[in-house]
Amino acid sequence: MGKVRSDSFFDSLGNPEEEAKKFDLFHLPQGYFDFPYTWYRLLRDYDPVHQNSDGTVLLTRYNDVRTLWKEVTASVDKTEMFSTKFGGGPLLEHHTQSMLFRDPPDHDRLRAIVSPFLTAQSLTQFSEYIETLIGQLLNQVQELAEFDFVTDFAAKIPVQLITRVIGIPPEDGEFLRSIGARVLFPLNPLVSQDAIEGGHRAVAEFSEYLIPRIKAIKSKSPQHDPQCILEALIQAQQSGVEISDSEIVHMCLLVFNGGHETTTNLMAVGTDSLVSMPDQYRELAQKSEELGTFAIEEIIRYVTPLQLQGRRITKPMELPSGVTLAPNTEVIISQASANRDERAFEDPHLLNLRRRPNNHVAFGLGVHSCAGISLARLESRIMFPRLAKRFPALRHNGVPIFNENVRFRGLKSLPMSIS
Repeated sequence: MGKVRSDSFFDSLGNPEEEAKKFDLFHLPQGYFDFPYTWYRLLRDYDPVHQNSDGTVLLTRYNDVRTLWKEVTASVDKTEMFSTKFGGGPLLEHHTQSMLFRDPPDHDRLRAIVSPFLTAQSLTQFSEYIETLIGQLLNQVQELAEFDFVTDFAAKIPVQLITRVIGIPPEDGEFLRSIGARVLFPLNPLVSQDAIEGGHRAVAEFSEYLIPRIKAIKSKSPQHDPQCILEALIQAQQSGVEISDSEIVHMCLLVFNGGHETTTNLMAVGTDSLVSMPDQYRELAQKSEELGTFAIEEIIRYVTPLQLQGRRITKPMELPSGVTLAPNTEVIISQASANRDERAFEDPHLLNLRRRPNNHVAFGLGVHSCAGISLARLESRIMFPRLAKRFPALRHNGVPIFNENVRFRGLKSLPMSIS
C-alpha cells in the first residue's frame, strides 16, 4: 500500500480543538489547496459540525454526511443565497434552473429526460471509441516522452465523450471547457466580483452557442428516436413535457460540466496519487484484471474530485454526532472528508486498490446522486489500467500544481515522464 502523507502539522498543534474552531472555508489556511485532508481530519476529531464565518455549517464525518444526504426534506434550492451572491443575470438563472439546484418534482422532471443516456448500458456504445481515443493519446505522449498529464492527456478524454453524448460537435470541446470553468468557479465559497461577472458572460456565451442548434433541430421533423441528450430534450418539449428552451440550455451546460470537469480531475489527481505510491501503481500495471472494479472505486474514494456540496435544512434534524441542526440552516457537506473518515474506513489515508468493502460517498446519495456515475466509471476503468500497463515507469517530472478551487479538487499542471 502507499505511504501516508506526513501529518506533522496536526501532531504539532498546541490546541487542536482551538485550531479546528478557527478554520473557515472563506479564509482558507496556507497549504489547503495542496492537501486539505489535514484540516478535515482536525475538524472530524474536534469540530465535526463546524460553523463558518458566514453562518453555514460544515459537516465532515461520514455518518453525518450520509444522514443528511438521505434526508428527503433537505433542499438544494439556493435561489436566495445565489441571488445575494451572484445578483441577477445568466449565472443566477443557470444555477437556479438546472436540476442540480432544484428540488423534486422539478429535479425529477428534468433528470428523467437525460438519465437514459447516462446509464451503464447506454454508454457501452462508446467503449470502443474511448479505447481508441486513449490509445491515440498514449501514442502521442509516448512520442513526447515528457508531457503535462492534464493538458496533453486527461483533459482531452472526457470532453470528447460528453460532447458526443449531448450531441454537440466534439471539435468545440476546448472552447466549451473554457466556458464551463467560468460557470463553475463562482460556486466556490469565496470568489471575486470579476469571477462572478465572468460567470455571467460564460453562461450567456453558451446560450448564444446552443440556441441556434436548438432551432436547427426544431426546424426538422420531430425526433421519434433521439440519439443524444439535446435531441431528447427537444423531443420531450415537442411531446408536451414542461421544459423551456432556457431549461434545455441549462441542462446541456450542466451535463457538459458534470461530464468533463470531475472526470478530468479524477484522472489527473488519481494518476498523481498512484505515481506517488509506486507499489499501488505497479500492482495496477501487473494485476488490473485481478483487481477489477475494486481498484477504480478506491481511486474514486481517494480522490473524491467533487469535494463539497450543499443542502438547506427545512426541519430540525439530529445528526449521529449528537448535534441538532435548526430549520433553514445552510449546510456544506464535505464528501471528501467523509471518504477519509477513520470511523468508516480502515487506514483511509492509504490508497489501497484491494480495499473491501468500500462504501464511499464520492457520488453522493439519494435523489441528487451524481447522474454521471456510469460515465466516470466507464472512462476510468479503461484509462487507468491502460496507462499503467503502457507506462509502468511513469514518474513525476516536476511539481504538481493544484487548482485553487475548494469545491472541485483538480490539477492545473502535472508534469510527467514516461521513462
